[in-house]
Amino acid sequence: MRIRPSSDPARSGMALAATLVVFIGMVGLTMATLAMSRIEVRDSRRSIDDVRAQYLAESGVERGLQLVAGAIERAGATAPLENVVNLFGGETQFRPFDAVSLMDDGAQVGAYSVTLTLLDQAADRITLRVEATGYLPDHPRNLGPNQTLDQWESVSTTVRYQLEPSEVFNYAYFINNWGWLYGNTIDVNGNVRSNGQFDAGGYKPTINGQPAYEAVNADGATVTLTGYQDSNGDGLLDGEDGGIWSGWDIANSANVRGIGGEARNQHEFDDQVEMPNLSDLSQYVDIATEEGSSITIGGVTMTNAVYGDEPGEKGDIFLYGTPADPIVLDGPVVIDGDVIIYGTVTGQGSIFASGNVYIPDSLEYANPPTSVRPADTTQAETEAWLTANWDKDFLGLYSAENIVVGDHTHKTWKKYVGGWMKSSLNSSVEDAGEDGIPNTKAGKDGILGTADDDVLEGDGIWTVETYSETDDELGLIPAGYSVGDPIPGSGEDIDGDGTYDTQTTLTDVTLTKSINSGQFGGNVPLGGVSKYSDIATLYAGRLDAVMYTNHSFCWTVFGGAPAQINGAVISRNENIVYGTPSVEMNYDCRLLGGVTGKAGKLLPQIVRPPQILMWRKLDTDPNRGEVAP
Repeated sequence: MRIRPSSDPARSGMALAATLVVFIGMVGLTMATLAMSRIEVRDSRRSIDDVRAQYLAESGVERGLQLVAGAIERAGATAPLENVVNLFGGETQFRPFDAVSLMDDGAQVGAYSVTLTLLDQAADRITLRVEATGYLPDHPRNLGPNQTLDQWESVSTTVRYQLEPSEVFNYAYFINNWGWLYGNTIDVNGNVRSNGQFDAGGYKPTINGQPAYEAVNADGATVTLTGYQDSNGDGLLDGEDGGIWSGWDIANSANVRGIGGEARNQHEFDDQVEMPNLSDLSQYVDIATEEGSSITIGGVTMTNAVYGDEPGEKGDIFLYGTPADPIVLDGPVVIDGDVIIYGTVTGQGSIFASGNVYIPDSLEYANPPTSVRPADTTQAETEAWLTANWDKDFLGLYSAENIVVGDHTHKTWKKYVGGWMKSSLNSSVEDAGEDGIPNTKAGKDGILGTADDDVLEGDGIWTVETYSETDDELGLIPAGYSVGDPIPGSGEDIDGDGTYDTQTTLTDVTLTKSINSGQFGGNVPLGGVSKYSDIATLYAGRLDAVMYTNHSFCWTVFGGAPAQINGAVISRNENIVYGTPSVEMNYDCRLLGGVTGKAGKLLPQIVRPPQILMWRKLDTDPNRGEVAP
């Protein structure tokens, strides 16, 4: 069978029309596809430019925050928040960066402008707004005649900087350099930490730990804790948190007893915790003056808020309390010199000393807490203890130099403390390298010649930053300093005093002044003290206080009863040698909660990292007044 092609003209015409319709449809679809592709490419390019411009704006925010951080750093210990305010030159707004080009490997990737606004200012905090705009390919002012602005994005962030107690006060025992508990009869009822290595030396100390909390609330009748810190990450709020922290490794700890001996409660290579800088006490002078603080004995005022700032005041002060006439504390006071303090104290307060603090004999509360610690470390028992002891006696002793306990003139005291001072493990020379911790030159891998070496340690050069002409122009150089001077606390200036320090020796802790009314204020005995050993002993076995020093804590103690620290000891280095049956460190839970705790206003402070209160994208350019397209 053969099939013959149709010769019907109508049917041929219909086939041609159908072909044309299909062809036109195909052409239309192709054109639409091309148009859509162009739109997608354009939108894709615009989307990429949006992201790039936003990154530029965020770079501007970071640059603004770096400027503020630099102002805080350059203040040293001198009113760090006030130095931030100085940036504004008496105004509430300024633009530190305008049309700044951002480069990458020599090629420009865009530009940004930044405006800072001072929103709120108080003695302990400031709030700022940072507004930044990113421009592509450049700021409009820098574009050529044939160039156009491709894209811009603006962001705004509100941040708060606040003074608060350092986290060093979360620990019963804190050492900035290398910490060690060499003894089988050391009992720490609280947490321990060192910024350097922590070494138990194979001994069997007991570390019972203490859970931390974000805040404390006292309503007048009861005290409650909030924000339990599950530091071991087991998901339980059972009071079994706390233990040992170290900025380096935790060594020779297999025999440690208590929860600190458990692997889950040992935290190695943690971030360093900042020690407060007490080289300038002006901010504490302001606090003490505002509080109207004082110290009295027997109804007689030994000092008001500040001692050493008025004619006739010696600077150094002698304070001895008895059960009948205790040293009465009322708020924080500042002493511009050395302090000798021992005996009985009552009230709640703290002493900030620019010199050494000497404790020749035991220091005890007249109205101590009902027990040195809660019945256990659960939240319920801790709250019960705080409620019962919220208003009991509390003393903080803070030295910009050293704290010296016992009879430092005795040959036995000198033998033991002096011997530890000379140990390479107890180095205090300000040539400790980039991390500020001695004995870390080989880095965390322990191998010299590798990438993580701290090459600045032990190089014989005191490496610090210095004030620049730009710092001077911005008003960031504190009174008493000039362009070219070291910035206190920068680089290897570990204690933050702006001067180079060598190894601490017995000379640094020896009192060379005569103890009489011509040299010391306070209640010096009539006729003075002929020699230090008349008031000092090797049996100063009880210390009711929270003690902090930027340098060395020195204590040699003997006796038939356990030696006790009821509070905390925080130091750069320690030279503690005990000949008692044991030594106990009992953490005062009134330190919990930082600035919200009972001791919040009585502790040395640092500027906390900036708290981000708000972040958002803007529809207008605050640096040009333009509206987003």
